[in-house]
Amino acid sequence: MISTYGGVLSAIEKALQELVEEYQGVGKSLRDLVEGQKRNTAQLEKIGATMERRWGSEEESGKESGDDTEGSEDGPGESQEGGTPLSTSC
Repeated sequence: MISTYGGVLSAIEKALQELVEEYQGVGKSLRDLVEGQKRNTAQLEKIGATMERRWGSEEESGKESGDDTEGSEDGPGESQEGGTPLSTSC
């Protein structure tokens, strides 16, 4: 009878060890997934910042060139209202 319990306990111990190993493997996989997600998130943030800079500079250059074309109708240094040269000194 004792040998029967010993065999059962041995089988249970082996099954528990296998479960622990499996859970450790699952835990490692989850840690790897989390690390990969962190890397992907960091890369996406860099891409987003790059796109913002590019779009921001395109918008700024579009606004600046749009401003230049509006003010160029009277020629450089002239106001649009009276057609007189603008003075920088008072």
